[in-house]
Formats: sequence, C-alpha cells, structure tokens
Amino acid sequence: MESKPQKHILLCVAGMTPQIITETLYALTQMQGERVDEIRVITTLGGRSRILESLLNPQTGKFFEFCRDYQINPASIKFDETTIALLRTADGCMLEDIRSGKDNKQAANQICEIVQELTKNPHTRLHASVAGGRKTMGIYLTAAMQLFGRTQDRLSHVLVSEEFETHRDFFYKPPIPRDLEIRDREGNEIKTISTAQAEIYLADIPFIRLRGVISEWLRISGYSYSDFVLRAQEDLDLLDSSHELRLNIKDRTVVVASRSARLTERELFFYLFFAFMRKQKRGEDGFISLDEIDCEDLDTVFRQYTLARGTERGLDDYEWVPRFAFISTLAKQVASSNPKDNEDYKKSLGEAISKINRKLEDAGLPNRYIIDNRGERGAKRYGLNVPPERIIWS
Repeated sequence: MESKPQKHILLCVAGMTPQIITETLYALTQMQGERVDEIRVITTLGGRSRILESLLNPQTGKFFEFCRDYQINPASIKFDETTIALLRTADGCMLEDIRSGKDNKQAANQICEIVQELTKNPHTRLHASVAGGRKTMGIYLTAAMQLFGRTQDRLSHVLVSEEFETHRDFFYKPPIPRDLEIRDREGNEIKTISTAQAEIYLADIPFIRLRGVISEWLRISGYSYSDFVLRAQEDLDLLDSSHELRLNIKDRTVVVASRSARLTERELFFYLFFAFMRKQKRGEDGFISLDEIDCEDLDTVFRQYTLARGTERGLDDYEWVPRFAFISTLAKQVASSNPKDNEDYKKSLGEAISKINRKLEDAGLPNRYIIDNRGERGAKRYGLNVPPERIIWS
C-alpha cells in the first residue's frame, strides 16, 4: 500500500509587514524547489487587514501576482481568510497589537495551541517562519516548535538585502525585473533600484526537538504555554540518571524527584519484587523470567515488605498482613506442577505489571522506571532499568 503523501504547510507569524509571507513562499518554491500546499498565518487584527489588502485581493494582491508570475495555480495553495489565525485577548476579543504582558501571555498560549494542532497529523510537514510580527511572536513560535516539532518539520527566518527589506512595494523577486523607487521621508525620489539586485536568503534555524523526550502529558490540548514549559523542564530534569527511585512502602508510593505514583498493596509488592531482583542482580543483570520465580523469592521480598511496615513476617504469616490474601494463592501457583496454575499466575502477574506501568506513566515517570521486558515472546525476562544503587525503599 502506498503511503499517504505529506501535506506541506507554511506557518508564518506576521504583523504589519505581510511581505515576509511572499518572500518566504518565493524562497521555498523558487529557490529551494519545495512544494507549499497551504499557508497559515498567525497575526493581529491590524496584520490581518494588511494581509487581506496587500496579498489576498484577487486582482491586485501580491499572492495572486506571485502565482501568475511563476505560473502556479493559486487554487493549489490554500491561502485565504480562513487560514489566518487572529490572536485574541483572554476574554475573546481580537488583539489589535501585542503591547502588554497579558497580550504576550495570550499570544504564547495561542501560538502553542496552533503548532500543537498542526503537528498532530503524521502526514503533514510544517515549515514555520519566525520572520514577521513582534519579536516575541517569533520567540514563542520557536519555543512551540521545540516542544512539538517533529523530524520532518523546519524552522526558518527569511532575510532580504537591506534596500528591499523595508520597501513597501517589494514582496518577492519577480522573474522579469522591475524598477522600484527609493524615496526620502519627505517623499522625494532619491534613486531607482531594480529587483534584479534583490537578494533573498532563507536561513534555516536548527532547533532542539523535545517531542521525543517529553511526556505524553504534553500531547494533551488545553494547557497554557507556561504549563507546557514547566512540565517539559520537569521531564528533562527526570532524565538525569542521578535521580533515586524511592519506594515508600508505608505510603505505597513510587517516588522519583517531585513525581510519585500511588499503588495498591498488591501492585507495590510486585514492583518491589522486581526492584529487589535488580538490586540483587538476579537473572541477567537483574532481569528475571516468570518461570524463574520461586517461593523463596516471594518469601524474601515479603519479609522486606513487612519489615519496612514495622514487623517482619514470612509467607506463612500472610494472614497477619491486611489485604495480602493474594500472596498465598500466588505462592501455591508458583509451587504447583499443574500447568494451568502456572499459566494463571503468569496471566495474573502480567495484568498487574500492565496496571503498574500505566499508573507510573500517568504520573509522568520516565520509561526507565516502568517494569520493562526483554527477549522474545515465551522467553521474556522482566525487570527495572534503574541502576541498583539508585533503588531505595523505606
């Protein structure tokens, strides 16, 4: 089956100089030979008016003029009023401009939401341009691309030679050169320059893609920019191997740095079991197959568990420990020579491992703290990837 072709989206932040949109479009399509299927713009109310007036008027708009000059069907690039996203205030009013701290905060949140949404579809390729709008808009777009950008996505800034950069009539380099007038502040003509002299350069901006290392929490919509940054930083901090894995038996919690997951007695016992195997380096580097588990192992871990709760007890005294009736059934199944008992115990333990890992993931703990498995189906070994010296229980 053929893979679905990627949709190429150009995303720009723009203010009162919509020229950056057509300049970037020119650089991508005419200089780099790339396809653009859709143009998205994030702007203010004033910026939208400029875009509609100078780019999207079917007769005089520079976007349509560009398409005519380079023999591009304008219908092949989706770019109209519906692809312009207006920044808004907290109460939903359209922003005329970004002037205050509140305005910047709202802009950051909305830019983040837009980039997050555009990068959800694996069949899209996003090219984000930071050239236009207020400087903070470009900064927030860069930050959003760091949080959500994928391997196929790009970030750039379009650069234009000085005399053309601020010229109100320069929007791209046409195939047939045109003369533009340079005037002073009073409107007097100083000289004429040809568009043949214009130089346009698309500067690629390398950026760190955090999408692969941040938690699934960041894929969820509805959070603010500062929430995203705070959680991403926590995730990066948790990647530090110096963090200890603390098993608080009395509180039934698995704790790493500032994050913790609360488990049931049964779940914590199983997690403690694999942590103990890791510390003792049982099996292959602390990973053990379910067939290798015996009653002596269960008794040893049960004693560690109950000792941490105040009174050491063995498997024979399980009745003295509330909510531990399961341990007797488990021990009987492990010791049984009946294949059905063996299968029942493996199934029960497999289900418990899945529940434990789901709780750890929901709490935002990195993958190395879950109960991992190695090997092929039927010969899997289970354990933790945490250095033994970093495992502490109390």
